[in-house]
Amino acid sequence: MKYPIPQNMECFFFEKKNNTNTRFKEDCWFSRNKKNKYMDEYIEFINKYWNLYKSIPFIKEIYLCNSISFNSLKKDSDIDLFIITQKNSIRRARFFSLLFFSILWIRRWKEVRKKFCLSFYVTEDNQNLYNISIPRSDIYLNYWLAHLITLYQEKGNSWNIYKHNNRFRSSLPNHPQKFCINIGNKKYYWNSKLKNILQKSLWWLLWNIIEYIIKIIWIPILKSKTKKLWKKWQWVIISDQMLKFYHDKRFQIHLMYEINAKTNR
Repeated sequence: MKYPIPQNMECFFFEKKNNTNTRFKEDCWFSRNKKNKYMDEYIEFINKYWNLYKSIPFIKEIYLCNSISFNSLKKDSDIDLFIITQKNSIRRARFFSLLFFSILWIRRWKEVRKKFCLSFYVTEDNQNLYNISIPRSDIYLNYWLAHLITLYQEKGNSWNIYKHNNRFRSSLPNHPQKFCINIGNKKYYWNSKLKNILQKSLWWLLWNIIEYIIKIIWIPILKSKTKKLWKKWQWVIISDQMLKFYHDKRFQIHLMYEINAKTNR
């Protein structure tokens, strides 16, 4: 994509990877030029559930992200998904996605390897992710956006994550503003018959009532579970437009990089 790579970043990650005092393991392998040795088996596994992605109601788009989109899979990596839902439907979309992935036993729980991590949802009317960026320059968010990989898009869906993140253009001006990372996975469109039936079989008012019931039941549970995680860099967002539960390392990496930069001056 000819986008600029921050100076010293490759050297920084190389040092952290090869430092025996860090948490990195021997198979934590990254390359810009060679395919990750675990990639083929992961892509085969992802493509196996093609009908699932088209069958989850109230979901507009699904993207692969994190380790698989950065070509940095490990032996025990999970599969991270970034999910865009219909507006005002984020909780029912999460409910059905958790239900379907759990029934097939492919949702991340105690077992991690080749399990789907469903931890980041936004609604279609709230796709500007720079609202949750770290102060000053959030380098990680820029590259995270650039490396999103399309897995599923609803038929006729005109939304584009790059259109809603204008700061992305100034950070990576040479990026073509479309999804261009290719790891060999198939991309799926259209809705399955099951999805169409689930979305249309009940009155919209009833779905809104269900959304409200889920909100009333889950919010106290989620708040109690996430209070203890704030001190472990696990920044959680719970709102009507965004649900983000995954371990957010941006602040930690940002501080580590600043410390490393000061040390090498």
